Amino acid sequence: MVQIRNRTARPGPWSGVLLAAGLLALSSPASAGTSEDPDWPCVQRKVPEISAGMVWAGPPVEALKPEWQQDTEVSRLAGNLAARRTEIEAAKTAIADFATGLGAERNQRLTLLFAATLDIVNKERASIISGIGRFTRKQRALAERLGRLAGELKALPAAEKGKREELEQQRLWDTRIYEDRERSLTYICEQPVLLEQRVFALAREIMGHLE
Repeated sequence: MVQIRNRTARPGPWSGVLLAAGLLALSSPASAGTSEDPDWPCVQRKVPEISAGMVWAGPPVEALKPEWQQDTEVSRLAGNLAARRTEIEAAKTAIADFATGLGAERNQRLTLLFAATLDIVNKERASIISGIGRFTRKQRALAERLGRLAGELKALPAAEKGKREELEQQRLWDTRIYEDRERSLTYICEQPVLLEQRVFALAREIMGHLE
């Protein structure tokens, strides 16, 4: 278990700008991308990728991927920060410890850390969004199957009791599966949003240590 220590980051010149911009980006429906994807079942609008501009008001990060991938220390720390098993307070402590040891390259290394963290979170988030699409297609296929079963039962003569019982059992089983999956939809749809909130909190913390 990671030990959590109480530590407050210096507010830094960027924190106020980031807080206002980030809350606007994460709460405003106008910022949330498109929901026209027929495989997107969530109430939350689909945002395929978290852009740096949504959560970051520091130096540009767009071209830093090759650089952070070659930096072992930054890559390892970013992976730890991005991991949902790492509590946010422990992540803040790790960021503060990292920043304390930096010298003249402080801003450059902190920006690199954010770029790495954002890339890792976006990769995990893309995998979750892809899984949500697969979930929707399976539910759609199951709903169509239930429709076919209902049609077969309606057309089946009452005298064919054995076949009717078989179809009823299949319909009952498929209905239970469909309903169980539907009950998990709220949890599934929350996962991309939780990652957005996590990367916003991490960005704010990193920016609090910029000079």
